[in-house]
Amino acid sequence: MNENVYKDIGANIVFHRRLRGLTQVVLARNVNIGVGKLSRIERGIDVADIPLSVYLRIAESMSVPIIELLKTTDVKVNICVNKRLVK
Repeated sequence: MNENVYKDIGANIVFHRRLRGLTQVVLARNVNIGVGKLSRIERGIDVADIPLSVYLRIAESMSVPIIELLKTTDVKVNICVNKRLVK
């Protein structure tokens, strides 16, 4: 799979996490994964071995439909990649 897809998914996770005022520590704890793993997911780096169930738990924890995390053409992706959150 194209690695940019993972980066887009990670950016969507960052967007929704920041929108809810959650830190990586809090979200990782809610999903029962390590902060390092969440950081890798958000950056889309070395994530091919991470099961779908983790992404489903992340979505559920933030009350976001999983389809929102899987979108790759939304403007918010570009906003997050540039490290700015525009409301």
